[in-house]
Amino acid sequence: MKMLNVAQELLLVEKEEKNKERELALSERVPPLQLSGLSVQELQNLCKDLHHKIDVIDEERYDIGVKVSKNEKEIEEMTLKIIELKGKMKRPALKRVRISAEAMLGVLLGAKHKESIDFKANLKTVKKEEEKTKILKKASTLLEQEKNQKEIEREKILSERVPPLSLSGLSLQDLQNLCKELHRKIDVVDEERYDIEAKVAKSDTEIAELNHKIFELKGKMKRPTLKRVRVSADAMLGALLGSKHKESIDFKANLKTVKKEEEKREEVTDWRKNVDAMSGMEGRKKMFAGTAS
Repeated sequence: MKMLNVAQELLLVEKEEKNKERELALSERVPPLQLSGLSVQELQNLCKDLHHKIDVIDEERYDIGVKVSKNEKEIEEMTLKIIELKGKMKRPALKRVRISAEAMLGVLLGAKHKESIDFKANLKTVKKEEEKTKILKKASTLLEQEKNQKEIEREKILSERVPPLSLSGLSLQDLQNLCKELHRKIDVVDEERYDIEAKVAKSDTEIAELNHKIFELKGKMKRPTLKRVRVSADAMLGALLGSKHKESIDFKANLKTVKKEEEKREEVTDWRKNVDAMSGMEGRKKMFAGTAS
């Protein structure tokens, strides 16, 4: 509550300061009217001068009003753009790259494109350039027509707001009254111009803030949703340690190896050689030698 009260007080102080600034600026722009001691000719000249000032101020007011409408439309479009950027998946900005027809077909059709289609023979670059020139020419013509139409509309509105001045046959009192009326109109028009200028300044600030916000939203790249994938220990180490993981850690060296005992097998010899070796006197001697041992 305390913060809200402080904010309200600051808002009131700021509003009062702006009102004082407004009154000071308007009083300097349109000083008080002095009519005493002026002749008929001087009053006529003063009326003409005041009428001219109304014309100038009203033109400025009209142009500033057009800028306000333009700014409001731009703010609306930028607000919609921010909503779209927040709601949609941000895509990376793609750069335009010149690619030949042959390279394009190579991507689309593979190695068969040279046999199947040849786009180079069918390209009509000259015709495309002519069409582009015609479109640009038509656009510039329409833009010029729109500009002329807006200028005619502007002159019509301004002439209706400030009709021509007629001074013939007016007495001294009539001229004084006319000067007062013109001075009052200047006050009204200048106040409107001042308020519209303040509105333009406010909308310009808002546009700058929206531009900054759009720039920030475009800069933030949204990450795509990742799927769970089974990863081996080797692949995981490769991701964590890079190419050095094979040199730094070797899981295979730490694994315990199980040695298998080799079974003793009797050598199988040829029985015929044994029979020959044991036959005769030599065989009997070997048999007795084996028994004695």
